Amino acid sequence: MSVIIFILAFSALFSYLWSLLSLGSLWFIILYVFLGIISGIIFTILLVLLFVLIVDKTRYDKPLYHKILWHILNFVRIFLRIKLEVKGIENIPNDTFVVYGNHKSNCDVILVYLAYKKVMSAVAKKELAKIPILRFIMKSFKVIPLDRENEREGVKALLEAIKLVKGGYNMIIFPEGGVKTREYETMVGFKAGSFKLATKPGATISPCSIIGSSKISKNYPWHKSKVTIIIHKPISSEIYNNENTFALGDEVQRMIDDGVKTSKIQEL
Repeated sequence: MSVIIFILAFSALFSYLWSLLSLGSLWFIILYVFLGIISGIIFTILLVLLFVLIVDKTRYDKPLYHKILWHILNFVRIFLRIKLEVKGIENIPNDTFVVYGNHKSNCDVILVYLAYKKVMSAVAKKELAKIPILRFIMKSFKVIPLDRENEREGVKALLEAIKLVKGGYNMIIFPEGGVKTREYETMVGFKAGSFKLATKPGATISPCSIIGSSKISKNYPWHKSKVTIIIHKPISSEIYNNENTFALGDEVQRMIDDGVKTSKIQEL
């Protein structure tokens, strides 16, 4: 709410500043308001990000920073016309955990972050780091860029992420290793090595099913998208202790896929 208030305030200010350029017809007034809103949004985001960087760029895990980031990403969700429904909030672990989910959209990590409302980082594809603003956010919040084409670099990234989890930080990872298809929302296999992110430090696994994100790219900007995230019961280290990563992956995939299928049946 505070971010929205800032955006509205700066939008009004910039609309006024734009209007000082000249007096015009009604169409010019509409143009000034539009430019003011865009300027207000950009200025607010840059102001918030600079605040995070200047105040303390070494402590990405501070709740205040993540609260600010949550509001920014929630605004992105609204801008992308996504309605988010979260089920199973009571299943969010209280100890250190790693989220595993199906992956059908580049928005998935944002939506999972919004759903959990926790201090979290993530493992994301390295291509995202090529976008200047995203690179800044990823670096500030210790998002680990993963090179899927280079196995050696991929192992390094995973080890770095494991260190974060050992330090008590929650992580998000999509075990499919990228968006394989948007034709259906069940998982297309998994990378067994991704489960070491949880098993090595002994963190709790939090499986979640993401339903509806595969339609975002088709719907936007003309239609709204509804995305449902189902947070399943967590799997503690005591439960998976004797399982290898392949068996554990099969179990997590079954939980995620069952959530997707059950939700689809309920929609019919």
